[in-house]
Amino acid sequence: MKKYFSKYIPLLLSLALVLGLGSSTTLYGANRSVFKWINISQIEVTATRLNVRTGPGTQFPIINQVRQGQIIDVIGALDGWYVVHLPNNSVGVLSSTYTRVYRNHNTTTEKTPDPTPTPSDKETPPSDSSLEGLTDDEKEMFNLINEARKAQGLSPYAIDMDVVRVARIKAKDMAENKYFSHESPTYGSPFTMLKQFGISYRAAGENIAGNRSVQAAHEALMNSSGHRANILNRQYDRVGIGIVPDARYGKVFVQMFIKK
Repeated sequence: MKKYFSKYIPLLLSLALVLGLGSSTTLYGANRSVFKWINISQIEVTATRLNVRTGPGTQFPIINQVRQGQIIDVIGALDGWYVVHLPNNSVGVLSSTYTRVYRNHNTTTEKTPDPTPTPSDKETPPSDSSLEGLTDDEKEMFNLINEARKAQGLSPYAIDMDVVRVARIKAKDMAENKYFSHESPTYGSPFTMLKQFGISYRAAGENIAGNRSVQAAHEALMNSSGHRANILNRQYDRVGIGIVPDARYGKVFVQMFIKK
């Protein structure tokens, strides 16, 4: 299972942890409580020091402490408390009152087994002519993605204009309806959305971000382990990028990755 989700602190988002959890799981303390899925992947601690406990209340034993500014992975919620996964691989509960949502995130879906590759399966590097339908911002982001892949010895992504169209629609939907989430109130999840627009895939993922420039958005994504994992994924072979202006962040960025 992979762990992953500021305005200027750049805004980003992820669903991978959510999909891995399923509907619910159980944390045991003095009482047994089923914690709920929430659309939050990471939080930032706002208190100078914040106790991590075995359950959702001050009556539960303290097992750890986190500090102001620390970014913590969230795996669920319990009655106004977050269930968190700490850097030392322990799991505990802390009060949501002394935190804020940290908007840095990515998404993946379940993957079907890949067939044995053949020479015809391999993508050739995209030519400049394949980028003619992209805006200047989209071209810049596409090139930055493939430069990052090249630096790691990975094959470049091919641009898929059908996926670009869906990514643009998703970005426009977020800007016009003023939300920041993988789950669109109009189209549903990115996986459902791809299928709605007639795009078939064996695996898919999505990164979203809010930032003032392509370069700043790319750097923020690469500095987030979940987003970086999508950008450098060895399984995906195509990408679509949509970038639109947004009054809140400057621009909204949507990267959709697929494996045909």
